[in-house]
Amino acid sequence: MSTPARLPSLLPAPATRPPLLRLVPPPPEEPPFQEPLPIDGDPLLTCPTVGVDPEAERAVIAITRALAEVFAGRRPIAQVRPALVPRVAHLIDHLVRSGSAHGMRLAGLRLQSPRDGIVEASARLASPAASAAFALRVERRPKRWAVTTLEAGLAPDGRMPARS
Repeated sequence: MSTPARLPSLLPAPATRPPLLRLVPPPPEEPPFQEPLPIDGDPLLTCPTVGVDPEAERAVIAITRALAEVFAGRRPIAQVRPALVPRVAHLIDHLVRSGSAHGMRLAGLRLQSPRDGIVEASARLASPAASAAFALRVERRPKRWAVTTLEAGLAPDGRMPARS
């Protein structure tokens, strides 16, 4: 009879990894504060609107400002829900919960009207540390204006934009 082969003894794995050697200094926790640039006139409208009915312009500016405040966490979504179709309201609920535009303010707005009763707006949100954007289509309904489509690029990591 042969004797069983003896297995070599194994050393246990080390309990810790070698220390991390940082090659570059870590980024600061908070970015340095930057004063906003001075802007002449109304900073909201960055270009003149041509071909947009004045009543429609006022309504879309009010809705867009309210949506920017909702994204920033300064206004409850219940206040703008009557101006949203259900699909858009669901998307905005999701974007607000993500908190990706928290603390930002409306920094720019452009309007255009492809035809009567429809206004398309693109808005820029900004804070000292980040910026984001969203675009919306507002259509005239029998009793009010309603946001029928929304597209938002609010994710700071560059993921695909949210679309309704």
